[in-house]
Amino acid sequence: MQPLTSDDPLRVGRYRLHARLGAGGMGAVYLAFTPGGWPVALKMIRRQLADNPDFRNRFRQEVDAARRVHGLYTAQVLDADPDASPPWLVTAFVPGLWLQEGVNRYGPLPMDTVLVLMAGVAEALEVIHAAGVVHRDLKPSNVMLAPDGPRVIDFGIARAADTTRVTGSGIRIGSPQYMAPEQIADSPVGPAADVFTLGSLAAYAALGRSPFGDGEALPVMYRVLHGPADLSGCPSPLRGIIQRCLAKRVADRPSPAQVISECRAVTGGRTGQIAQPWLPTGIVGALAERPRPSSLAREAAREAAGEAARDHCEVGVPEQGRSADPGAAAPAAGPAGGAAGRRSRRHARAAVLAFLVLLVLAAIITSLAGEPSPGSGPGAPAASQPASWLAGKWIGSADQPTGVITHWTAELTFSRSGRFGTFRFPSLGCSGSLIVTRKTRTTASVYEDLTSDPLKVCASRGLITLSRSGATGMRMGWRDATNRSNVATGYLQLR
Repeated sequence: MQPLTSDDPLRVGRYRLHARLGAGGMGAVYLAFTPGGWPVALKMIRRQLADNPDFRNRFRQEVDAARRVHGLYTAQVLDADPDASPPWLVTAFVPGLWLQEGVNRYGPLPMDTVLVLMAGVAEALEVIHAAGVVHRDLKPSNVMLAPDGPRVIDFGIARAADTTRVTGSGIRIGSPQYMAPEQIADSPVGPAADVFTLGSLAAYAALGRSPFGDGEALPVMYRVLHGPADLSGCPSPLRGIIQRCLAKRVADRPSPAQVISECRAVTGGRTGQIAQPWLPTGIVGALAERPRPSSLAREAAREAAGEAARDHCEVGVPEQGRSADPGAAAPAAGPAGGAAGRRSRRHARAAVLAFLVLLVLAAIITSLAGEPSPGSGPGAPAASQPASWLAGKWIGSADQPTGVITHWTAELTFSRSGRFGTFRFPSLGCSGSLIVTRKTRTTASVYEDLTSDPLKVCASRGLITLSRSGATGMRMGWRDATNRSNVATGYLQLR
């Protein structure tokens, strides 16, 4: 997850956006919350696509078809607005890793894991095809690795762009490595195309690379059309299933049901009952550290309550530089203007009074709790806009007994809400983003995602625990997300 940028909206339809999950040829994907506080995945379509009327019509049809897909291995389509500007789509949130992310970070998957993956995705394709939908864009970034099995996302939506030929604007929908020959040849595309890309997907999971290589699009497409798949290093039982999926002729490919049967035959039926855990240890550990939907929902509810309280308190507060009399700048009213103006002034004054009372109560409560008032201390925000205790820039250092570099400087900067932030380790040259996954009045749990590491000395992801120490200090515990023995401790001051 990445923090929202200044270009991202805060709300789309009735959904409140929380963070970025990723982006692709069709658009950006966000972690969002329903009005009731439950996490969902919201995809906002690129404006270049949305400006095409044919795309909107096809998008509407594909969304309607996708809503009919109900499977254990698919992410359910929950809502959409094809007429919005830009259009958007909401699906169930899957707390997992993209297959691409899992392989990139932890390497190729074991054979048994790939067989479970193939069987699960094949079952998802059965359900998708039964609803009259062809996925057309099955690739590692459209398959999630969840604790209870794989999940297929974005089924059928790529057809909206493909059939309207909007790719002439410079946007390529789909990856050549994960296209079927008939897609490249611009021939009719049916369910068998998804079986072909399932074979490419499984080869990538088992080998850590595409069976048709990487590089420029045209040579890759030529190899998909005419060349043999490179499956060197793939275990023989799995290799045979993948080879049948990658048959050039549509009629030579197995159906999804046959793929499931072949996977079950190799594993002695174990693919029909997914073992826990079914994933390698590294990925299981990464999934365990990620926040669950229930914890995200609780955090969203707390944030929503805080926002509602702030909105309530700020009603009727005079803006800086304006008259303190709420009615001073009121425009001329019609026949009922006098009474309406008096009511408006009474409401505004009552809101200001309520706001002042709440401030006094807040000061009393924080005093009793032994916590400094939001309006006190270095760099504290104005009392009318209370900020998280995390807000601001924290600077200090850390000691790492088992690391290659045993002492390094740290700089953590958090937003006013305390939900997101950035980090810099100046002495190491590393930097990245921070997402707060849990927060109390004195502690915080933070997920660290590395984005810059020119010296190649920093872990790709870290888990940070912060403990408040007085009004301007905090203790930091850092742990490598992929190596639990790699830890560090430090102390930071608010600057």
